[in-house]
Amino acid sequence: MRTEAQTSMHILMASTLSILSVILSLITLSMMWELWMIPLIIISCLAVWWLHIGRIGSDLLYENICTGLLLIEFFFFGVHHTTLYDIPLVACVVLLLLSLLNRKRLLYMAAALYASLLLYHALVLDNINTSLTEQSVLRLLMGVAAVAGAVTVGRYRINRRRKEYEKYASMQEQLAIAVQQNADFLSNVSHELRTPVNMVIGISEVTLGKDISSEVRENIQSIKLAGKRLSSQINNILDYTEIVENTLSAAKEAYKITSVLNDVITTTALQNSSHHLELIFDMDPRIPTTLIGDAEKISHVLNILLENSLKFTEEGGIDVRVGFRRENYGVNLTIDIKDTGIGMKSEQLDRMIDDFYQADSGSRRYVGGLGLGIPIARGLLHAMGGFVHFESESQQGLQVHITIPQGVEDETPCIIVPEASKLCIACFFKPERYSRDEVRKYYDDMILHIVEGLGIEGYQAHNFEGLLKLQRDHKLTHIFIAQTEYMANPPYYEEMAKTIPVAVIAEKSFTLDEDSRLKVLRKPFFVLSIVNLLGVTEEDTCFEEARAAGHRPFTCTNVRVLAVDDEEMNLLVAKGVLGSYGIQVDTCLSGKAAVERCAETSYDVIFLDHMMPGFDGVETLRRIREMNNGMYKDLPVIALTANTISGAREMFRSEGFTEFIPKPIERSVLERVLRRVLPEHCMVYDTGTSDTEPLSENPEEGNTVSAIEEKVSEAEDIRHRDDPVPEDSNTETEKSSRSYGSLVRAGINVGLGLDYCSGEEEFYLEMLQMFHDQEAEKRSELIALYDSANWKDYAIKVHALKSTSLTIGAEELSKQAKALEQAGKEENVAYIQENHPLLLQMYREICESISGI
Repeated sequence: MRTEAQTSMHILMASTLSILSVILSLITLSMMWELWMIPLIIISCLAVWWLHIGRIGSDLLYENICTGLLLIEFFFFGVHHTTLYDIPLVACVVLLLLSLLNRKRLLYMAAALYASLLLYHALVLDNINTSLTEQSVLRLLMGVAAVAGAVTVGRYRINRRRKEYEKYASMQEQLAIAVQQNADFLSNVSHELRTPVNMVIGISEVTLGKDISSEVRENIQSIKLAGKRLSSQINNILDYTEIVENTLSAAKEAYKITSVLNDVITTTALQNSSHHLELIFDMDPRIPTTLIGDAEKISHVLNILLENSLKFTEEGGIDVRVGFRRENYGVNLTIDIKDTGIGMKSEQLDRMIDDFYQADSGSRRYVGGLGLGIPIARGLLHAMGGFVHFESESQQGLQVHITIPQGVEDETPCIIVPEASKLCIACFFKPERYSRDEVRKYYDDMILHIVEGLGIEGYQAHNFEGLLKLQRDHKLTHIFIAQTEYMANPPYYEEMAKTIPVAVIAEKSFTLDEDSRLKVLRKPFFVLSIVNLLGVTEEDTCFEEARAAGHRPFTCTNVRVLAVDDEEMNLLVAKGVLGSYGIQVDTCLSGKAAVERCAETSYDVIFLDHMMPGFDGVETLRRIREMNNGMYKDLPVIALTANTISGAREMFRSEGFTEFIPKPIERSVLERVLRRVLPEHCMVYDTGTSDTEPLSENPEEGNTVSAIEEKVSEAEDIRHRDDPVPEDSNTETEKSSRSYGSLVRAGINVGLGLDYCSGEEEFYLEMLQMFHDQEAEKRSELIALYDSANWKDYAIKVHALKSTSLTIGAEELSKQAKALEQAGKEENVAYIQENHPLLLQMYREICESISGI
């Protein structure tokens, strides 16, 4: 892309060349020189403008063509008998123009051409001879001096620009270094903060599982909430540093936009619980069912922008409109977010892209945050090839326009209503109850888009008389009414529900009588809620998957899996986590043993370690796929790996894996993969939650925790409170705290370890003991490989230590093992020799701290 300065210079060159060409053509015509040159001059000018406007060729090619034409026209003008004393004027113009290109050799070429023309006039045309008058000689000398001066000035300008460029390049390099140092500092600080913060969260969770008084429990809950909020900010800083370091890589995998929106809706609804704003999610039902892109990044961007709107909106509501435009590569996913907040001034909009900028950054600011949300959202969109645009006026809300290019795997509309022509719905909302006119328009537009997108007949009533008229004039099949409208006349709607399905759009706290015939659709009002009430099957929409994405608890029936890892500790974790879902788990310690197991037993899924001695994950996968004439070619094989680099999913898929799960295993990631690879009939969901009620998700947790899991946790808390209190309960609590304190002093992140062990303290203690018991054997293996300089197997062993140490929360040891793993792969012997003793020392200190619990 040409810079603005280059474009201006090219226009100046083309314009000057055109003016000189016109003048030269007129002179040629009047002096009756070689007239055949006029068409050539005109064609040359048109060609220059054609190259410039069409941006054809490189900048260097364009500049060389312009320079060549200038010198040719200069030569043509100078070779004529009558132009001897006019040559310096043209030469100075040419030299001045060429000095813009920062190439001194072009100046020397023009000066040499001028000298050649003087020799031509002297030796061929005999215009310069001994018969010249003093006046003629002075004119020649003045011309030579002018040209020499023009060359000198041109050289000075070029030298000065080069020095300024070097100065600016140096400043830019220093600025880039400063930005990188700032990012490194933030990353280091974030990692240092994460350890104590995760410990605070982990200890809080452990304490909440004990028998404590209600007052202490409330205080611990506050501590846990504050820790999660700080953890969220730390995660934002880490995202920011990744963007600054330009290490982001967007995934290209199939996903359903309905699942993404359902996640965003549940998160935003939870955040809105204290704001009480109207949330409207308006989606075009005709969006293709399966898109290809990075669903996680899209979800993150939406959560950031919606959280920003929630912060700065005190009354009214927020409207999210998701649509699409067809393109030759697939579609452009378009997302428009509007709110009724305080808005922004034009100067604030100009600074929105600045890192750490906050519109209310003063002593009176009323919302928190680091000012990184918008830069992170822009960085994520940039990684996906998309962009974001903001529009606003003070006190008139903010409008965000997002466009993201996406591929298309399944062109079928994401929501289809069978026999839509037979449906006729009515929506009853009183617009006057909304404090802002914008909210009324948000709802009106959404209902219109739903009706048009689904292809059903639909009407809207703004008062009770209008609803009665719709009932008289149309054969309604479904009626949707707002909570306030229902409360005004419950008996009427209860009677109506005997003959026609009636749904109440209500707040989360609203409940109906047990014998009520009405359905409750929880806010936010969303097209999937309507489709679910209309009785559309899973095959017709993506609602079931979207509902599953709400993280409802589930178990897996008649599912048998094989977990393969060369580390017994990793297998124990995998067996414990997978077993909690009712899955039958077989394990083996090598790729060769995995191939033998597959020959004997049929499995539904295989979890396969990527780095193992002997048969590594790729070789094991290849052999399994080729067994019995390819009977396992479609078997889901999940890569287990501690390498979670950006773009890992694409790398593992290119090697033949179905999916990948980072080690240590996180429940939220595991659940998402299980939903993706297991047939629906194998998933048995908890039926304790209404299908029409969106599930909540805590947005401040590092790992996703469903609303149902929160309720189960609360039930456990109640059970603990109801249990008889043992006499030494306080002593036990203090003992637990002292035990974990010894781990913390050794640098172990107890909260992280508990998280990887599903929050089960006994399971975590078992992992710690196993880590300690394996220390002597693992240390001996590392030393033997180090002494024999077997760097390939050394890298595999420290890779295993990297994941097992992270499982117990030993982050620094895991980080050190990761660095040595990379050094082993690169055979960086000097680095290994320098850091191997440190690794062993850290390993020993960690195990000694474990022995003290």
